[in-house]
Amino acid sequence: MNKNDAKKLVIKAGKILWKEGYIARTWGNISCRTDDEHFVISASGREYESLTEDEVVELNVNNLSYEGNVKPSSEKKVHAEIYKLRDDIKFIIHTHQHNASAVSAMGLKRVKFDKAYAGLGEFILCSEYGLPSSSKVSDKVAEAVNESVGNAIIMSNHGAVCYGRNYEEAFEVVRNLEEACGKFLDFMGVDPWDGEESHFAEEWNTDPVIMKYLQHKDTLPAYLDDYAQMVGPQLTVYEDDADVDEVIAKAVETNTPVLVRGRGAMCNAETEDDRIAMSMIIEKNCRAALAGIGCRPIGRYESIFMRQFYLQKYSRLKNSLSDEDEETE
Repeated sequence: MNKNDAKKLVIKAGKILWKEGYIARTWGNISCRTDDEHFVISASGREYESLTEDEVVELNVNNLSYEGNVKPSSEKKVHAEIYKLRDDIKFIIHTHQHNASAVSAMGLKRVKFDKAYAGLGEFILCSEYGLPSSSKVSDKVAEAVNESVGNAIIMSNHGAVCYGRNYEEAFEVVRNLEEACGKFLDFMGVDPWDGEESHFAEEWNTDPVIMKYLQHKDTLPAYLDDYAQMVGPQLTVYEDDADVDEVIAKAVETNTPVLVRGRGAMCNAETEDDRIAMSMIIEKNCRAALAGIGCRPIGRYESIFMRQFYLQKYSRLKNSLSDEDEETE
């Protein structure tokens, strides 16, 4: 495929994924094969609703080399491994979609669906956990892809990677996977995500999944990588008593989230976009925690590492985009 056409498809996919709630902020990544030795992929740390062609980078599939100063997605090796293993695959979408992410925390090696789905079949394999962007992640995904009969893999405690022979087929797999995982969660007694996003903008998220989790738990540890990145190892669940107003006031002052039993999740953050993303991720992590009861959350040290790395990367990105804005004024 022509490189410019491939870039346009990646941008188009990003906007649709963002609009339909399959990705938030800069999480996830999208790529398109241009020839036997090259593919284009979304840039690292760029938001999908404003992604430009200059922020979609062409790489060599064998050595991951690229030209220019724009860094490609940190998960580029996952995409390269799939392209090398599957000659027929032309488009790849890595998401942190709600239902598939919840299932990813269940500690399963494979998930049996209620029926056969196009692009998936009757089951999906789950790759072993590894820190985001690590060689272990790409190696374990490659192992699962090599054994899979379908066109998707659930990445443990992380999300999913879906792929197809073209843009349309990859998107069909994304949507079918979310439906299939939603039905699996429902069968397991966990309320699946229904596609509703309006409540993420509210001051308090009182989704039933959050309220159910807070009812009996004293902490909310990290079951998903994006929660570890935005929050850290865990949040404390506070009682709705005389002392909680002071806790809430401090959380508002410091732009940090707070969980209160019986009230829900107050998702404070520096910006409105950050607050909405925080609300989405806390709800998603609660769903994953309910689905993964009896399974270990992500390790404390791994969560701390991801949080610190995220803060450094986000700070550098904000400074870099601020410098770009000044240069173009």
